[in-house]
Amino acid sequence: MTETARTQHPDPESLCCESMQAALEMNCSEHDDPFECPDSLIAYNEGLNQFALIVHDGGRDVILIRHCPWCGAALSGGDQ
Repeated sequence: MTETARTQHPDPESLCCESMQAALEMNCSEHDDPFECPDSLIAYNEGLNQFALIVHDGGRDVILIRHCPWCGAALSGGDQ
């Protein structure tokens, strides 16, 4: 049985680029929570429709971003 990639975003195909899609996939075999995985860079909050860089300080701190770090496209909800 093949495992389907899990993602933080409800519609990953709508994201600006493949790099953003990959950053929001949760493929870690050791961590279910992106805040616990040191390889996870981006968090998405569906309720607020916001993207953020994860600050790996042991908590759930983030830095909101308005543009994709890879392609520079404007991200929806980033200015709220």
